Amino acid sequence: MDELSAPAVAALRQAQKTIIEHSLDRISAALPWYRTLPEASRQQIESVAGLGVSMFVDSVEDPASAASPSQIFNVAPAALTGTVTLGQTLSLVRTVVDVVEEEAPDTVPAEDHDAVRVRVLTFGRDVGFTAAEVYARAAEARGAWDARLESVAVDSMLHDSPEEAATRAGTAGWRGQGPVLAVAARTALDALATSRLRHECRQRVKDALVSVRGDSVIVILGGARLREGEAERGITPERALDAAAMELAAGLDGVAVVGPVVPGVAHAGRSLRSALAGLRALPGWTQAPNPVHADDLLPERLLSGDPLASEQIRVLVSEPLHAMGDPFEETVATYLALGGSLESTARTLFVHANTVRYRLGRVSEQVGWDPTDARDGLVLHMAIIVGRLAADRLE
Repeated sequence: MDELSAPAVAALRQAQKTIIEHSLDRISAALPWYRTLPEASRQQIESVAGLGVSMFVDSVEDPASAASPSQIFNVAPAALTGTVTLGQTLSLVRTVVDVVEEEAPDTVPAEDHDAVRVRVLTFGRDVGFTAAEVYARAAEARGAWDARLESVAVDSMLHDSPEEAATRAGTAGWRGQGPVLAVAARTALDALATSRLRHECRQRVKDALVSVRGDSVIVILGGARLREGEAERGITPERALDAAAMELAAGLDGVAVVGPVVPGVAHAGRSLRSALAGLRALPGWTQAPNPVHADDLLPERLLSGDPLASEQIRVLVSEPLHAMGDPFEETVATYLALGGSLESTARTLFVHANTVRYRLGRVSEQVGWDPTDARDGLVLHMAIIVGRLAADRLE
């Protein structure tokens, strides 16, 4: 690109201050959002615009030693990227470039008009690319910091008090109240896949934390968004949250375990420990569906030494079964001990086979596990054993 004549450079230098003033006037008039910014932010933008015009004149005067356009943004703190969007910044650049393109050629001799206009457009393009790079780096830094905060919050749920876990979650952006659950999956996610997972979580629920750990990922979810008509059909927030978690877990490329719903984020550690214990115990049930609930893995979790599984099976199975009365508990225990034979159970208990059927059906309705199903029978059998051991320790 040909160098401008000395008179042209001198004319641009002399008109520099006026062009800056006109650029700022145009920004204020053409961009309504600019007028709503705090005074400090407007002053920073004015400094950036003024430096941009000055650097353009410097680049015209001595192209070889001209500073990089990236230095234009050095006068503004990184925090400004959180106040002004990339689109707004590009509007600022375009507005200033328009003013410089309109006024700069008129200040130089006629033979230099076209050269000045080309230089303005080239410089404006370079500044636009630089702005995009600045915002990309800022977004990357914020993303890395947010991911770190989320991982710290998840660690706190595993190791700290409920109050500390809630505080850490709030620092990581958790704002809602209500039911929460955890998902643990064995899958490797790169940065793009992790970002996509966060987006999908926040499409389905109000709060989400995602922590990637090598070949596994942990997701904490809260505040399910009820679909149209679900509230009228009696869908509770807990059920909606569990359904959302199962949908998200099904989309992961790997095995996933969904923990139980807990009352709030302060108790998320309980759901998370259950999900992680389920993930460790999952090889014990080769026919397990994917995703699977942690509570459906109670037998495997018990055998792997998970203390939460012992407590959970007592609450979910042993105590409800015991509350139904001795005849029901005894019938289930006998039926399972005799290999699921109705006739043998009836003879042992001195009752009719229909009585055995009735009692087993009532247990299925009341407790939620069907003694005649092989998998449910295993859960019930282990629940009876756990209940008996607990009762023996109390005697």
